Amino acid sequence: MPSASVYNVAMNPPRIAAILASFLFCFTLFSCGGQGDPNNSNAATNASANKEASVVPKTNVEELGMLVNVPYEAEESVWKTDASGKKLIAVLRFSTADSDKLVADSTKFSRPEEVTVQSESWFPDELVAQSDLSGDDTLKGVSYGANLFFQDAYNEGRIVRVTGTNYFVLEMSSK
Repeated sequence: MPSASVYNVAMNPPRIAAILASFLFCFTLFSCGGQGDPNNSNAATNASANKEASVVPKTNVEELGMLVNVPYEAEESVWKTDASGKKLIAVLRFSTADSDKLVADSTKFSRPEEVTVQSESWFPDELVAQSDLSGDDTLKGVSYGANLFFQDAYNEGRIVRVTGTNYFVLEMSSK
């Protein structure tokens, strides 16, 4: 015959329900632990997504055209902005005729100047290979004022024609 205490527990459903509820509460409480502040994890996730978005270059010249004026039809484009959205770097390739027009038009805004541009891993393969040959990951070119590209968001910068190519590196920023 069972002892009186076992008998009382077995025959007292409200007590069993309270014990099960306590176990369920403790299980739920401990299974949610260790996640930290959900607001902080969302902020970290959003910051990571924003940083990643700024790292991934884009190739849509129409989307670029919403940020800066693209005065001639680009045959190839790759570009990205920094995380703050205050700087933009684009590599554009134009036809030979449009490249010559762009140089002639840009010369009106500033004197051409020989410069070097730091190559980026996301630049077109031809430019990355050319920068590897230089030994210091730079590209030689001639810099011009980028006034033709100015729009409200980006109103300061330069355009550099990479020597021996129809590629231009556009560096823009917000004032």
